Amino acid sequence: MNRPLPRTYWCHTDTDHTSAAGPPDDLVTTAPGPAVIWIRDSVRRLTPGLDRDARHRARAWLDDRQTAEAAVRSLRRGQGYAYELRTPDGTWRWTAYPVSALPLSPTGHPPLRSHR
Repeated sequence: MNRPLPRTYWCHTDTDHTSAAGPPDDLVTTAPGPAVIWIRDSVRRLTPGLDRDARHRARAWLDDRQTAEAAVRSLRRGQGYAYELRTPDGTWRWTAYPVSALPLSPTGHPPLRSHR
């Protein structure tokens, strides 16, 4: 009997801006909540270096709990989620996508982090 492959969530950041810190490592997780938390934490870490307008927009998004909850629901329904932040230096885009994972690693191990 074929069982459906377990769903995982791939999280990624793209930017057209060259930053000293660079984008965070990608994340693969087995639940939508940690995927959204990863996006929010990454945005939060970026905000101190932003100009006033971009920082204000990022904080408004971070303070909007309903948006975070909607993102989790979207991922649970099998849809992707993205947050885009334009800054004077360029645009940042955080994405989380549900993907089917092949059981390549033994179960019971923590989610894997990819490295660039």
